[in-house]
Amino acid sequence: MLGRSALVVGTARNCAEGLRRTLPRLEGFQESFDRLKYIVVTNDSDDDTADILWDWSSQSNNVAVVELNGLVLSAPRRTVRLAIARNVYLAELRRDAKRGVGYEFLIVVDLDGLNAGLIDEPHFTQAIESAPANWGALFANQRDYYYDIWALRHSDWSPDDCWQQVRKYEKKLFWRKRDTAIEKYVHARQIKIGSLSPPIPVDSAFGGFGIYRTSYLRAAYHVGQDDKKQPVCEHVHFNGMVKANGANLFILPSLLNDTPPRPNAQGIVTVSPNRIPLAGNPL
Repeated sequence: MLGRSALVVGTARNCAEGLRRTLPRLEGFQESFDRLKYIVVTNDSDDDTADILWDWSSQSNNVAVVELNGLVLSAPRRTVRLAIARNVYLAELRRDAKRGVGYEFLIVVDLDGLNAGLIDEPHFTQAIESAPANWGALFANQRDYYYDIWALRHSDWSPDDCWQQVRKYEKKLFWRKRDTAIEKYVHARQIKIGSLSPPIPVDSAFGGFGIYRTSYLRAAYHVGQDDKKQPVCEHVHFNGMVKANGANLFILPSLLNDTPPRPNAQGIVTVSPNRIPLAGNPL
């Protein structure tokens, strides 16, 4: 057991089936920490997402649901909505701190199903304890291929915004080259990382799961579009501020969850090197 305290947070919209599969793993964090609180921010779902969350919160005094219905109208861009929702749970973290209720860790979890199989105890604690002692944030690796390139910043592996590069490539060579651009800047970066590999220092990552030491989160917040109103991955700005606060960020290869499946043209769900889900695809 890692002990101490953690705030577990996530955002949820139209992910009822994934949510049902993920909640048991979230509750499993009780085996890893002495004190837990959960906050889920949701908005404008067309399925049972909100009902599932409210039912979960009604059965526990440490689960809070924040519902922001109407956000889709005021913030039509998905990345902006995600940034707003994530900043809401950060505000709750800081509000609790002012009340004298602090947490050592902030755990950020995607709720669409890929964390239903997140490694559990004792492997979860073993993975965290295997990380460099000076870590400020740790991010998941996937059992298949590492998919979350938009959130990734690494000087050699993925030094730039993959989707901005796709847009530039398309603009230069016209839309007929879209598949070539995606292959070059997204698929080619979706590599297999062995679970026994050493931790990988990064400037930003996510992969559906991140655990942060809250001591590095001061003033950090998410942004969902740039100065030119182009969509950006909300994790990148946040992680940049966390790193500027002195945190060391790592992908932890032994911290395993699952690559989201992607339907092929026949509707069959597949995961393969050249058909990895285009995480955060803004196009």
